[in-house]
Amino acid sequence: MNLGFKSKAKAFFVDVDSPPCSLDQPVNIILSPSMYWVKRVKLPVKYLREVRSLIPSLFEENLPEGKYSYGAYKDGESFLIFAYNDKEVLDLIADKGISSANIDNIYLAQSEFDTIEASIRIDDKSILSLQDGVVVKLPIALDPDAVELDLSGHLFSKHSIHLTRINQIADKKSQIVFASILGTLIIMFGAEWLITSAKVSVIAQKESEVFARHKLPATSFQNEAIHAKLNTVFERQIRIRDILNLALTAKLKPDEQMQRIALEKQKVIIEIKSVSREAGARSLSALAKEFKPEKESYANGIYTMEIVL
Repeated sequence: MNLGFKSKAKAFFVDVDSPPCSLDQPVNIILSPSMYWVKRVKLPVKYLREVRSLIPSLFEENLPEGKYSYGAYKDGESFLIFAYNDKEVLDLIADKGISSANIDNIYLAQSEFDTIEASIRIDDKSILSLQDGVVVKLPIALDPDAVELDLSGHLFSKHSIHLTRINQIADKKSQIVFASILGTLIIMFGAEWLITSAKVSVIAQKESEVFARHKLPATSFQNEAIHAKLNTVFERQIRIRDILNLALTAKLKPDEQMQRIALEKQKVIIEIKSVSREAGARSLSALAKEFKPEKESYANGIYTMEIVL
């Protein structure tokens, strides 16, 4: 959720297709979805620091070769996790003519546009759109009427990211201070790292056991595709069951009779013998209310209702 806070620095959106510019004032950069990877996940962990330890394995083989930084924040009952290549982001910003000395903070489009109600046009070719809670970059042909990007008065979230600037060199005194702080942090978080590593091993082991037991593919993305397919089949079967249940429990008049219930590839056909089209429709009104029929007809004393699955 974008909680928002005001900033005196100018908000500036950066995409791979953004034209070069010359800025001599402080800026808060918003990175396009083309510059990072994002996933929404649900994990059996409580703390954000535990999630960060799991992020590399959750992206598995989806990332191109390179050195990545990771981030995450909680969003409702799930976590949003991110991966980005520091060098690619820094090179892109430099290519657009923005000096690192003028950058106050860097944000991801995901955290800054997660509540948009309409698509946003970022240039003549692309838009930002919210798909299942994830901000994505899409061709403008999918929504030619998208509203123009306007960052004047933009309220930033609290989810900025930090990039490792390789060219920053500390002096000797700073190195000594840094080494002391680093040593303290190693001692402080050493135990926590061991605990988190143990949890990761347990989760990985249980995942492998489940995959082996059910003869599933080795990667979670393959299994997600299988799950989606099976879930579609499951929902179709539930719909068929509910249609048949209402059809078979319909309260027919004494002079009415169920003639046929047929399941075709994409629809269910119900036929009842009735004195009129109106009478037949009344008898199956509960079914029609729950599942809007695609077609209704009456011929030779038979009322027919067709429902698409």
